[in-house]
Amino acid sequence: MKKRRTMKKSAIVCLAGFMLLTACGGAKEANSPAAAPDPAKTDVDLMAKYDPPVDITAWRYTESTYKYENNDTIEDNIYTRTYLSDLGINLKYVWTVPVEQFDQKMNVSIASGDLPDIMWLKNKQLTDLAENDMLYDLTDLFEKYASPITKEIMLQDEASFNTAKIGGRLMAIPHTSSAVDGLPILYVRTDWLEKLGLPEPQTMQDVLAIAEAFTKNDPDGNSKDDTFGLAFTKTFLTDAHFGTSGYFSGYHVNPGKWVKDDSGQLVYGSIQPGVKDALQQLQDLYAKGILDREFGVKDRAKVTESVASGKVGMFYGSMSAPLSIIQQNVDNDPKAEWKALPLVSVDDKKATPIGKMPITRYYGVSKDSKHPEAIIKLLNFSMQGYDPEVAQENSKFGITDTNIPVYLYSLISADPAKKNLNAHLNTMQALETNDPSQLSVEEKGYYDRIVDYRGGNRANWGTERVFGSPSSFDVIDHYVQEDNYIFDAFYGAPTPTMVEKLATLEKMEEEVFTKIIMGQSLDNFDKFVEDWKKLGGEQITKEVNEWAEKNK
Repeated sequence: MKKRRTMKKSAIVCLAGFMLLTACGGAKEANSPAAAPDPAKTDVDLMAKYDPPVDITAWRYTESTYKYENNDTIEDNIYTRTYLSDLGINLKYVWTVPVEQFDQKMNVSIASGDLPDIMWLKNKQLTDLAENDMLYDLTDLFEKYASPITKEIMLQDEASFNTAKIGGRLMAIPHTSSAVDGLPILYVRTDWLEKLGLPEPQTMQDVLAIAEAFTKNDPDGNSKDDTFGLAFTKTFLTDAHFGTSGYFSGYHVNPGKWVKDDSGQLVYGSIQPGVKDALQQLQDLYAKGILDREFGVKDRAKVTESVASGKVGMFYGSMSAPLSIIQQNVDNDPKAEWKALPLVSVDDKKATPIGKMPITRYYGVSKDSKHPEAIIKLLNFSMQGYDPEVAQENSKFGITDTNIPVYLYSLISADPAKKNLNAHLNTMQALETNDPSQLSVEEKGYYDRIVDYRGGNRANWGTERVFGSPSSFDVIDHYVQEDNYIFDAFYGAPTPTMVEKLATLEKMEEEVFTKIIMGQSLDNFDKFVEDWKKLGGEQITKEVNEWAEKNK
């Protein structure tokens, strides 16, 4: 649950010293182009209220999850009203559309040159507008006027933050979010390990041996040949749960991702030589019956059913698996126990998990805006929700008592890069000291459910195994402490050739890899590499590296 805190009354009254924008004066300046601050020449209190208010225009998309009550709308709600009352910003949407229509509407508006003050943008549109000198350079405004808590939150993951920079200049505010939550984790059924007298896996060879034992040595004790050691879905190359990202990382390759080679060029992970060795091993597992013979036709729901019914002993998943998947098995079997473990390697080199850059939206400001500084006001306001020094008067900016997620109405928002990891660390500290008084509302909920689980209620096993210990966030914290994780090096909008040919290439890749695992010749991998390059991959690689050069 996201939460917001109301502003201190002192934030909107006069402060000592020279300020261009204050509640105490400068009304004419605040409503003219000259009111936009020059960071090199003036000091500005960006939490001071515009008086009289100023109009700030914007566009955005909405989603089906947006719900309203008390006659609220996206144009008139707790956020728009507070922007006006506390900041003196009269927010006016020139248009809003459902997310499915956003790209088309945005492109039409950009083509017409009809830009509001603040725009929700995707990477391609951000780049295009910046290259055409249509965006306000926010570098100096952010550096000088972003509040300490804003900088702390936004810069937790500098790689993500820097995606908004073009030519080294900050051309938008990125919507940051947790960058480490999606890193792959190995989940192992430890009650089966104990029954079969096996230790926790330390190497890929251990994983393979355990997978075989889980398949052939009747770990559930029902005298039937009905278990298998390692679970994948038919979309194993892209699935966050029951996918192969964590497995391939054990062989130091990253199918479906773009990574840097030794020369610093971006290369496509699926065509690297090491992939062939990893596919050879999966082919062997399939031939031995260690993989489900029907994995090639099973989606996540079907494989989850196999976990829930006690037929699976290991899989790779993200941090939420204990809550979203494994809890079902625990509910069905009072003896079931699982543990999250770091990725293991096939050799002496560490297995490095890879994730996706967690930026899907940017907030750009028109170069013609009379008040480009308004975006920093709005950003600082949003980030106050994470400031422990600001008293929380209520949670009206988060989720209402009737479970309406009003935080979705915010024009400008961002989350800490390690929000959930920090929730785990804070919750663990509270459990160790038996003092939850310093926890947020969200963290207190985790704390209470973990205490309930430790009191005997296995319905909250999943919360313990995500935010308690041992848990998935123990593993993620391990990755972070060792600085052992990377992100897909390409996070831009689809290149022209991607738009035209990527879907076909991805379908070919999935089909070839699946057939190899099921027994077709490994020589098909070499043919796939040749075909991938000829059918558009070589041109895509060229375009990706051109993008990388632009976004250094």
